[in-house]
Amino acid sequence: MGTKIKTLHAANTAELERLRVEIRQTDAAKVAALAEKVKQTQARYEPLFALYSSVNRQLDAAKAIKNKEWSAAIRTQAETLRPVVKLAREDIRIKKKELAEARKRKSTEIKRLRAMLAGADSVKKQIQTAKKQASLAKERYSNALQQFKQSTKQSQTSRVLSSLNTLASAAEKWAGSKQNIHTLEQKVSTTYVKVRQEIAKRPK
Repeated sequence: MGTKIKTLHAANTAELERLRVEIRQTDAAKVAALAEKVKQTQARYEPLFALYSSVNRQLDAAKAIKNKEWSAAIRTQAETLRPVVKLAREDIRIKKKELAEARKRKSTEIKRLRAMLAGADSVKKQIQTAKKQASLAKERYSNALQQFKQSTKQSQTSRVLSSLNTLASAAEKWAGSKQNIHTLEQKVSTTYVKVRQEIAKRPK
């Protein structure tokens, strides 16, 4: 049973580390792709925005020197560019909104998965308590074994039977405490399996 417990505990510890890494990476590729799309969109429209700013500066200059013909020509150019710039800004706004929503979904999902993972924490505390109980049970068993050996050497039937009963009881409690630890480790494992299933269900 001791070997089983150690094997299961090691498997649970390794799985916990894997799950933590995978939870941190939740939607990372999706968010990165949307962030790159925002960056590319902004870069694509940058020449348009620069041109629009330049035209508006020229319009201000034309107004300042009160050149009506130049002002009219520049105003026509500005009015032509205005709806195009508006559409470009709207395109960037939509993509930024998609990115913000994706980041929010990512954050919410990470919190949910971490909360599921934390569901095993109370069981881990129970395991620590159970290990202390198992240690005490082992100590009682060792003491009972010593008493049984001494009573058999002294060849006193009543004492042999009494110490045998004590030994059997101590052995039963020790075995029970180890079984309890194994059962609790299995509960931890079940929690991790549920988290793993939730991660697997998410769209890639």
